Amino acid sequence: MNLKGVGILLFLLGVLNGFSATCIFPMPLLQDSVFLKKQLFAIDTLPLRDSLLSIQDSSIKDTLLPVLRGKGARSSNVYLPDSLIRKELAYEYTKIKDFAYKSRLTKELYKMFFVNPHKGSLNVIRTQNSEERFRQFQGKKIRHISVKILPPFGTSVYDTNYVEEDIGWLKWIANKTHMSTAEKVIFRQLTFKSGMLLQPFELVENEILLRKLDYIDDVLIAVVEGPLDSDEVDVMVICKDQLSWSGSIESNFLNSFELGVDNKNFLRLGHVLNYEISYRGSKEKEWGNILEYKINSIWGSYFNVRGYYQNDYKEKEIRFELERPFLTSQMKWAIGLDVGRIFYSEKLPDRNVTRLNELFNYHFQDLWLGKSFQLPFRSTYNRNVYLTGRIFTTLFHNRPCVSNDTNQLYHNRIDLLGALTFSKVKYYKANLIYDFGRTEDIPVGLLVGFTGGYEKSEYDQFGYMGTEIYYSNFNQYTERYFALGLTSSSYIGGKGFERGIIKVEGKHIGRLCDLGSLKFRFYNKIRYVRGVRRYTADYLYMEDQDIRGFVSDTLCGNQKLATSFATTFFLPYIKKGFRVALSAFLDAGVLAPEKESLWGNKIYWGIGLGMNLRNDNVVFKNLHFRLTYYPVLPTDGRAWQVMMNNSRHGNFYDYRVTKPQVVPYE
Repeated sequence: MNLKGVGILLFLLGVLNGFSATCIFPMPLLQDSVFLKKQLFAIDTLPLRDSLLSIQDSSIKDTLLPVLRGKGARSSNVYLPDSLIRKELAYEYTKIKDFAYKSRLTKELYKMFFVNPHKGSLNVIRTQNSEERFRQFQGKKIRHISVKILPPFGTSVYDTNYVEEDIGWLKWIANKTHMSTAEKVIFRQLTFKSGMLLQPFELVENEILLRKLDYIDDVLIAVVEGPLDSDEVDVMVICKDQLSWSGSIESNFLNSFELGVDNKNFLRLGHVLNYEISYRGSKEKEWGNILEYKINSIWGSYFNVRGYYQNDYKEKEIRFELERPFLTSQMKWAIGLDVGRIFYSEKLPDRNVTRLNELFNYHFQDLWLGKSFQLPFRSTYNRNVYLTGRIFTTLFHNRPCVSNDTNQLYHNRIDLLGALTFSKVKYYKANLIYDFGRTEDIPVGLLVGFTGGYEKSEYDQFGYMGTEIYYSNFNQYTERYFALGLTSSSYIGGKGFERGIIKVEGKHIGRLCDLGSLKFRFYNKIRYVRGVRRYTADYLYMEDQDIRGFVSDTLCGNQKLATSFATTFFLPYIKKGFRVALSAFLDAGVLAPEKESLWGNKIYWGIGLGMNLRNDNVVFKNLHFRLTYYPVLPTDGRAWQVMMNNSRHGNFYDYRVTKPQVVPYE
């Protein structure tokens, strides 16, 4: 069977599974609640009730309890997130049901909002647009903002009462050694202030912003009407800290490992200090080190600062970054500066070239500026137009011998780029997509961008033009996800179009289906990349995103087709806080020179099994074990790979606009 047939078959299987697999959905009025035996696994669309919330802190109690009891000010629905999972709950599911069944009215209300859980199974709910709970307050003036910080263990943003959980006395030690985030640090991250008019999408983006911070585990933004004026609102931001100390690990159990430790809340300022040591027994440079220091929104300016040093078999570099990105759709201006010295590396910053055989030494300067124009809200999408510009230089100190037609990758150069980008985006909240145990924010929409530029090197000069189109859709009822992307670019010189690239990719995630007590999804994607009139030493390689774990420095070409088909089973069992997901995958790809057909070349495969362990109560929250077999090997390949790391495979297209970039040739 040729690769064309395999790719089409795998892609269609993933798409058709949504029509053929048996899926169970809850009652129409149920919104985002999951129950697992005595474990509550609920997400951001189930309104809180008095009987579901234990509030000890007076600042939260005074604001939220009148709302939860139906007294006084109206509130946006305050929601339970799917990241709230406990071994034991103060209010168990059975007690809620028993209480509700005492009268006919509460019994009928219970049936509207809850689904009876089957023993040993996950009941998964429908999702909703993330803005819905804030829309009733749109345009109202923000009177007051308050921030509450909770310790990492024993609490949640929905229950500040400290209760014993899975790790027992270890939890007490962890919370005592933890460096709690100062409230002023959170205030510095927020892009809305007192006196502003409330914009629902702005609050959604701020929740996502805070969740992405290294030192924050979970976030709730709650809104209530002011006590004196119905045109004013109060906003409460409740943040649960990540444990300030954490680690990362990766190993193939043979001759390599990476071990990292970081403090995510250095001096209680929200600064991140990270150190990593690595060993590669198969490389000439065996030992390596990485040191990184990051500050988000320094002094409340929304400028992020990063210092970075790396010295291992991949590269040796030191760099400094200062950037004020487009954090939300409301931000009008963005700017960034990046300077560094590269002593050796596997790739060049503006070429995206890997596996370079010649050592080099250079420094670079990179500056960009952007302006955003917000368009009227339409069809539940938030729309913006962005104008961005960038200038960057690459100047070599040591390099191979160069000439007009030799080693062009090492020419000194200065590049100017400008881009016009349109984007429309909205977010959904869901669970059990890639992750389990946490709320997943799914961005969907459309991005269309056009990039133009100019490059002047020491021997020649070129124009540049590129375009990119990304589209994704998520059905909140079936929870199926589609994404399509098309990018193309080329330099224009005296010989016409050269160093061109065409890239087409598609992705599909099937519905959440059930098999007994298990829940599972199918994932499949296909990706085609073609280089047009590239430099002699400029090749494509099989990367991890094509065939998981596949490594070869000899297998290369100028066009590539890769496809992947996978499934993940989310097990319904929790033991001592550990949750398990099992996965199986089949990846395949082929490489060919520019002027040859893909179909006549050898197909490379990767077939594997994976197990993902997650426990929010330990330093290594996520551990992924993967076993892969490669039936067809290049000359420098290995048939088996065993890998352990703490990263997840898969993500969504972000739609965030940054500096103009050359389309990566990879």
